[in-house]
Amino acid sequence: MNSNITRCIGGINTRMKTQKGEFLWAIGGKIENKNTVEDTTVYNIAEDEWYSSVNEQLAPMPHPVQGAGWTFFQNKIFCFGGKTKPHSGCSDFVQVYNIEKDEWELYNNLPKARSKLGKYYPVVDNRYIYLFGGDDEGGPFSRVNWNWKYDLRNDTWDTEVADAPHTQSFPLPTYHNGWLYYSTGNTGQNPEQNSYEGALNQRYNPKEDKWEVITSCPIPTTDGSGDKWKNELHFIGGWNTNESFYNPDTPNYNGPVKKQHLVYNYEHDKWRFEAELPGNWHHGGTRGTKQYLWRFLGTIDEDIDIRQRNPHSNRIFKWDGNKWTEMEPAPVRKMNFGTIYTTIGPKL
Repeated sequence: MNSNITRCIGGINTRMKTQKGEFLWAIGGKIENKNTVEDTTVYNIAEDEWYSSVNEQLAPMPHPVQGAGWTFFQNKIFCFGGKTKPHSGCSDFVQVYNIEKDEWELYNNLPKARSKLGKYYPVVDNRYIYLFGGDDEGGPFSRVNWNWKYDLRNDTWDTEVADAPHTQSFPLPTYHNGWLYYSTGNTGQNPEQNSYEGALNQRYNPKEDKWEVITSCPIPTTDGSGDKWKNELHFIGGWNTNESFYNPDTPNYNGPVKKQHLVYNYEHDKWRFEAELPGNWHHGGTRGTKQYLWRFLGTIDEDIDIRQRNPHSNRIFKWDGNKWTEMEPAPVRKMNFGTIYTTIGPKL
């Protein structure tokens, strides 16, 4: 590991007891129009219970950020960049959480500050991620098409790999048969932003270092979340990125986008609609596990209580392919957090 890695931030436990299982992590994020949050929070699927730094069970992040990029490698959770404030403060931090030690470290900074990245980047060849998309320091519409190769084993960056044909912030990264897919999100700059008929769908082949633009999402959408589950991409909820698609009188209208559950078949390059969600949901997390597809936290419009300072949800649901079942609520409410699935977690 690179000798330039900086200091460790001590955990609650000098060496935390861990166990094998299935765990869903929700780290960092923000409370809209208030502040970013530093909590490290995880859900134990088998026990249907949560552990969190807000309850002094785990170590909090050294730098609270939202809209960061995330991945998992060798029992460590990596956090790249993100904003330090709800709508500003694009950062170049690389923060790494060691699950076994309950300890955060600061690695070498990014080559440039970035935010509005993917909530989880797949690991390729048991070594690399390709940190694509997002915004730079220029502001909310300063989207980039940058594609950087990161070596997780020695903490080094290669910024010379091919950049994408289109800019894309809040991309949804997945991996299938040698291709990295980056789906939905925002594209373009003002005033031409999000003029795509649907939401952008690009893919990148790491071995050939080449890009392709494939069939776009049927509706322009961002700020939902998704994952590859049972060999298909599931994208849930979200926010329209083109105002004309709110209008039920236009031929483009496909129903309230925040209720939609879209599925992309990689082999046939086609999208379909699953049954709508029971409520308008956006800015949350989605991860696929061995048996279920999960969605958690974020915002459910129907649940918002304007008397509360925090408008977000603490609810979590699992989907078996037919119905959604609600589980134990989380100890936190937030949006734009990292969503990571691991097979190791705390034993508390």
